[in-house]
Amino acid sequence: MTKAPSLRLIGDVPKMLWGLELYEWQRRAWQKAGAASVDDPDARLLVGSEWVLSPALQRALLATPGAALIVTDKPGGAPRLAALHLPEGTTPDGFETQINQENPDVDALTAAGFTPGDAEYFAGSYDEVLRKREAPYALSMLTTPPRKIEKRLFKGSYKGVTDLVTKYAWPLPAFHATRWAARRHISPNTVTTVSLIMVFAALWLFWEGYWTLGIISAWLMTFLDTVDGKLARTTMSYSKWGNIYDHMIDLIHPPFWYWAMWHGLYLVPTGISTFWLDASLWVLVVGYVLNRVQEGIFIGLFGFHIHVWERLDSFAREITARRNPNMLIFMGFVILGTPGWGFVAMAAWTLFWLIFHQVRLFQAWRLPAKPTSWMAG
Repeated sequence: MTKAPSLRLIGDVPKMLWGLELYEWQRRAWQKAGAASVDDPDARLLVGSEWVLSPALQRALLATPGAALIVTDKPGGAPRLAALHLPEGTTPDGFETQINQENPDVDALTAAGFTPGDAEYFAGSYDEVLRKREAPYALSMLTTPPRKIEKRLFKGSYKGVTDLVTKYAWPLPAFHATRWAARRHISPNTVTTVSLIMVFAALWLFWEGYWTLGIISAWLMTFLDTVDGKLARTTMSYSKWGNIYDHMIDLIHPPFWYWAMWHGLYLVPTGISTFWLDASLWVLVVGYVLNRVQEGIFIGLFGFHIHVWERLDSFAREITARRNPNMLIFMGFVILGTPGWGFVAMAAWTLFWLIFHQVRLFQAWRLPAKPTSWMAG
């Protein structure tokens, strides 16, 4: 197994990024990207401390001996040498002083065994983890305002394929909440724990039929569910345990909310027969489980998520019968004064999308060749 290369940061830049000193942020970011160590005197990868790189570009530079990253970071500006991954047999002597220099000698670098290129030359645009296409970037903390870089990093931490509430309603307030938490060194797991408290608060309020307060608690939980992940990725403090903690809450709680809503609807007259309420609960709970099974089967068969197969599937993810779209439906009916019909409508929406995804799974299985994601093309 090839040993991960070590890294040396060149230059001292007294700046702050996401509540951290820039050196500490860079150390975390590069170790998350796979660097064996940071500031090793015998490091093979030399990087200017001022440069904030996208994760895909970091991984590409670590994996590409001979890479010479050249960046023009402002319109009309001179190109600068941001990073060098020393080829085998090359010593760092003389190359450290070239980092951050303007108008690097491309011919001399090529003659020394380097492959000069820009960010897009070394890194692809598809992020499989976050299910989106994003151009790689290299931003200088000396020429780009830190707040602008923070916005870029925040945007980069967002999933490209998600529900409409997370995609359109939460980004702006979540950016400010994440920035506020980062500057106070609040951990992502602390935010996740508060969101778990909101899960139980909404559960009890729905159980007792307090729809308005229950919906407020539920939306606060979904908002914090966005903030904790963004805080973890922007401060480079995400962990395997934190990921499990967050995703287990996400995975488990929706059926319990549906069960609590069902109970709350029995406490007040709804004008709907118990048959429809009971049938709706079964559809919501069983449909939720089966939808997760469908997604797991698709991943098992084809190696990627069903929601990034074709553009239709990516659009479907915005409105499919997951927690947030269902909450929108229920909230709309509560505003109209008919929570019972909102419960039935969520069940009907769930049934529709269960059939839709089953058809898509069958269509993918019937293809003569293995399907691929439209984002990876």
